[in-house]
Amino acid sequence: MKETPLSLNDFKFLRTKVDVEEIKKFDSEDQFMSLAVELLKEVGQVTAILSCAYRLDEKNNPRKWTRNEAITGGLMIRISKLQRGFLDQICQNRSEIAMILFRCLAESLINLTYLLKRSSAEIFDEYIEYSLREEKRLLNDINHNIARRGHELPIENRMKRSINQAFQTSSFPPTQVNETKWKPWGEKIYKRAKSIGMGEAYFALFSLPSHAVHGNWQDLITYHLEYENTEFSPKTQWNHPRPHPLFAAALLSAEVNRLYLNKIIPECSNKEQINKLLDDVILRIPVADELHEQFLQK
Repeated sequence: MKETPLSLNDFKFLRTKVDVEEIKKFDSEDQFMSLAVELLKEVGQVTAILSCAYRLDEKNNPRKWTRNEAITGGLMIRISKLQRGFLDQICQNRSEIAMILFRCLAESLINLTYLLKRSSAEIFDEYIEYSLREEKRLLNDINHNIARRGHELPIENRMKRSINQAFQTSSFPPTQVNETKWKPWGEKIYKRAKSIGMGEAYFALFSLPSHAVHGNWQDLITYHLEYENTEFSPKTQWNHPRPHPLFAAALLSAEVNRLYLNKIIPECSNKEQINKLLDDVILRIPVADELHEQFLQK
């Protein structure tokens, strides 16, 4: 906090060119992959900047976040890291790992959008309480084992300190956490997506990529097995990524960036400039995506 804050003048923003006539001449999907990567990199730069933006105090100096501000800010940091991890695996042609990260990125984008649009003390408390239920269950299990054994092991003492620190950091005493409750915070993830206008995209963004996270049968036959004449054999080589998830990640990330900027840091002196950057890329991404679809139709 003692360092001099950076301004937008300290960054160079490179605009990804989306020339319709030029793109219509593409003869390889690899060219669309390169375009999609550059668009997500462009959005990712803005995400990284916004995720580290501080609010200002009454003296116009940067201040740290409150707990609820830390929830949305922490999700922005997570999204920025997932964008970079996703791009890293894409550029290494590891579609299997990229899709796991894409599923995590999509969920974070849905959750942050939901929290920003439904912003209330109650929903933030639900978000934290839902996470702390697992800590409470583990704490109960540790205490049960100690009581049964009659003494506490060093590792149990360390685990209890770590769990209690989580409750203290969250401003949530264990007595306020109902570990017997299984209801998700807010709503179920599909309903959260639907309520923020992502219902139609839910299956492509969340449900289908879940196969990659859990190692479902669909993931195995897509990425890890060869099938021929009713028999299977190992498929050990990495699979080549496709542009679709990149375009989706770039567009949704840009829209979340814009929402975060205007809801969380509306006093930002560079708000107009950043909004223009985001509005511009939000217009270009669907054009590139549609041209890719036309290419596939050929």
